[in-house]
Amino acid sequence: MFGKAACVALRRLTSILKTAALALSALLVVLLAIGAYLLSISQTLPDVGAEREAMRAARTSIVYAADGSELARWHGEQDRTYVPLSSMPDCLREAVVAIEDERFYEHSGVDAEAIARALRVNAEAGGYAQGGSTITQQVVKLLFTDGERSLERKIREALLAFELETRTGKDLVLETYLNLVYFGQGAYGVEAASQRYFGHGVGTVDLAEAALLAGIIQAPGRYDPCQDAAAAQERRDVVLRKMAELGYITAAERAEAAAIPLEVKPVCESDQVAAYFVEYVKQTLIDELGAEEVFGGGLRVYTTLDPGLQAIAETAAYQTLSLEGDPDAALVCLDHTNGDIVAMVGGRDFRADQFNLAVQGRRQPGSAFKTFVLVTALEQGVQPQDRFSAAPYEVQVTDGVWRVQNYENTVTGGDLTLAVATNWSVNAVYARLIMQVGPEAVVETAHRMGITSDLEAHPAIALGGLTKGVSPLEMASAYGTIAAAGVHSEPSAVVKVLDDTGTVVWLPERETTQALDAAIATQASKMLHDVVEYGTGGAARLPGWTAGKTGTTQEYRDAWFVGYSGRYTTAVWVGHAEGQIPMTDVHGIRVTGGSIPATIWRQFMEVAVPSGEVPGSADSDLLIAPPPVQQREVTICVESFQIATPLCPNTVTVTLDAASMPSGTCSLNH
Repeated sequence: MFGKAACVALRRLTSILKTAALALSALLVVLLAIGAYLLSISQTLPDVGAEREAMRAARTSIVYAADGSELARWHGEQDRTYVPLSSMPDCLREAVVAIEDERFYEHSGVDAEAIARALRVNAEAGGYAQGGSTITQQVVKLLFTDGERSLERKIREALLAFELETRTGKDLVLETYLNLVYFGQGAYGVEAASQRYFGHGVGTVDLAEAALLAGIIQAPGRYDPCQDAAAAQERRDVVLRKMAELGYITAAERAEAAAIPLEVKPVCESDQVAAYFVEYVKQTLIDELGAEEVFGGGLRVYTTLDPGLQAIAETAAYQTLSLEGDPDAALVCLDHTNGDIVAMVGGRDFRADQFNLAVQGRRQPGSAFKTFVLVTALEQGVQPQDRFSAAPYEVQVTDGVWRVQNYENTVTGGDLTLAVATNWSVNAVYARLIMQVGPEAVVETAHRMGITSDLEAHPAIALGGLTKGVSPLEMASAYGTIAAAGVHSEPSAVVKVLDDTGTVVWLPERETTQALDAAIATQASKMLHDVVEYGTGGAARLPGWTAGKTGTTQEYRDAWFVGYSGRYTTAVWVGHAEGQIPMTDVHGIRVTGGSIPATIWRQFMEVAVPSGEVPGSADSDLLIAPPPVQQREVTICVESFQIATPLCPNTVTVTLDAASMPSGTCSLNH
């Protein structure tokens, strides 16, 4: 019996050993395969030193104006200066490690703990909220792998990260990373970033500056201190708190650094032509193509800018406002036949302030917004000769009583035609008009014509009372829709982008829509023409056809003139870039839309538009009706807008057609 049992046991043991041998063999095969794979990766891993040299070999992108002249060069290599880790202050290295990879000195290239934490956070958030990549993996991703999203790519990335750390060590990995990453404003690597934002090398970066730089890495666009100082400072303080939490700095050091005001001094090209326009093009292309392609892809960027018109625009804007303490100005000129931006003035000095008032500045438009009420009314069948009461107006609205007075109470009563009320920008008439046509319809019209900012549908928008305001670029785009017989062309600054071999990289879509009926656009254009000929826009009058509208906000804080002649539509804004400062004494006058903005507009447009280029003529692309022929000269009281009597102290003599003629004689007791 014992022998039989022993035999059975032996057979079972043999079977187990055979199974184990097979499993071991299979495991060995797998291990050998993994080993071979790792060996192949090890043998094909690029040399980090070579990659550091390659950083200096990025190709230069060149930006051209419409006439083929060079506007700017965007350099990959000049915007990245390689510095060794030993030349960087400890606080910078610690700040980057703290916020980007707090376990950098503990893991071996891949942080399983961080990956698990990221998976948990993302699951709780129901989407992507946190990543688990290490600094080493980021280096691998930027240098050694393509943008493919696949499991195989992730595995290879992890293996490469492990191999990279094994071969080079932590210091070289961190050094490579700090010289590689993008910090916004065209700056790659910490040296270029320090020069760009602080005006000095990375070797003298202090704790507050180090935290700011470290914070930018995650989202250079979102935390750009030149574009959004508040967001950048908040992010800097997050980094400081993290450094204190990890023991890199004390609580007192954190508090001291956090108390330092955010100050950046970006180094800009001093002689760059159309700096605000070039920056606008740059940001557009970064959004479309990515920063790496823009700064190192050897692009050939062909833009819409007319250098001659740009020079005229800059002179017109700031020759007029040349005194210390003068307000700022912004100007945008579009070719409304195709949407090309041909000139852009975004501020007084790009070196001092990169905020583009022409694009990023959103201010109250005042009466320049009445045009959208006018177009809406015309679409609903209101006629220029229809009459409205000009008396002060009040009406119950959702949040109380809306009370409307006319400008400085110059008009206190009487009935005016819509044409006359438009000429003289009578608030009470337009308040009644928007209640008739509906604020929602006005918002829809404005968006259809080219306003892209969010608008709230409340009655006050009739007088330009917007929640967030609009930009000069938007206003030029919208008025251009009227000028182009109702056809709206999306504004564009770029014609095409090629690489240095001539291959098309990006060709912007030219979107055009018939936003307004041509007859409505022509009717509105005739009325805006009369604003310049007989109304508040007289300072903008040109020898040919001129049409436009003035705008002035409360306490003279913003002043506008938006108008068109020939193939160009131009928006001019005047005001103080920072703070709502009243312009009640600028060169001895109160600044209204009909004063300095209209003057700047005329000084620019009288050169931009040849005197013979008149809408409706053979050499024009526009379809605008000619001025009326049945007109007569009449003297009008500026207080009642009725025919003046000898007793009227303030009068103006104008030439009007029958539709615009006052209905009666002034009856005010002067």
